Amino acid sequence: MQPGELMLQGIIAPTVTIFREDGSLDSEANRAHADFLIGQGVHGLHVLGAVGEFMHMNLKEREQHATEMCQHVDGRVPVVIETGTTSTRETMRLSRHAQGVGASAVSIITPYFWSLSEREVIAHYSAVANAVDLPIIVNNAPGNTGVSVATETLAALAREHRNLAGVTDAIDSLEHLRQRVSAMKAVNPEFRVLSGLDVHIVSIMEMGGDGIIPATANVAPEQYVDLYNAWNRRDLEGAHERLARFMPAMDMLRVPGSLLSIITEAMTMRGVVNAGAPRQPALPLSAESRARLRDTLAR
Repeated sequence: MQPGELMLQGIIAPTVTIFREDGSLDSEANRAHADFLIGQGVHGLHVLGAVGEFMHMNLKEREQHATEMCQHVDGRVPVVIETGTTSTRETMRLSRHAQGVGASAVSIITPYFWSLSEREVIAHYSAVANAVDLPIIVNNAPGNTGVSVATETLAALAREHRNLAGVTDAIDSLEHLRQRVSAMKAVNPEFRVLSGLDVHIVSIMEMGGDGIIPATANVAPEQYVDLYNAWNRRDLEGAHERLARFMPAMDMLRVPGSLLSIITEAMTMRGVVNAGAPRQPALPLSAESRARLRDTLAR
């Protein structure tokens, strides 16, 4: 594999970060959860993303968790580390660290809190691309950042930096995905286009994309893997039948409460692992929400 080349497709599970009751990292539980996901056949792990609570961790904690996960996975599947921050300098630091501990790629969310101009977006990603050889995935989540990376901007970055190798779009628009896949594959056929929304698992593949990073894969990874494998066998009818069967379970994302709390409590309810609770300001689900989640998982 050449520097900057990204061999990533299929079901990339965005791992929850599990904490002890005192708020410290529960390294043993995090390793066990990684083993569970890999054992269920996922094609990669995305560590320290949104459900991985990067925004609730300091830089040293993020580096510790990245190190432990890369060392434990030990090449069994690709590991993508989220290294985005509101600071270009800190993002470069975390990206260099991820490269040093053996990550397969880094994912970089656009700096948030204030809206960047296109010139600033290009400068930010260019600085990181020049700082590391690792493949970089642009984490485009405008609902969280207030900025959407335009396809023209992404194409310009990909032409300039060979390690700008993919994008994850958390945008609920099939037309956006269609245009993104078409434009970016024209720039580079190996450019990876992933969806960050669970419900787009079939749609992204129908459009020629490469895979999905679904939060609910922490709860039921085997269902996503089974669907993807059916699609890969060109069993399109079977893939759609599988999607129809587990679509009701995706209603867990509509349970009142934070996404972090919904996923961690669902993991515990399903017996995946005792996922504890996310850090504040996220709070445990209310009794009413917990009952609704339990009913949803029972479908």
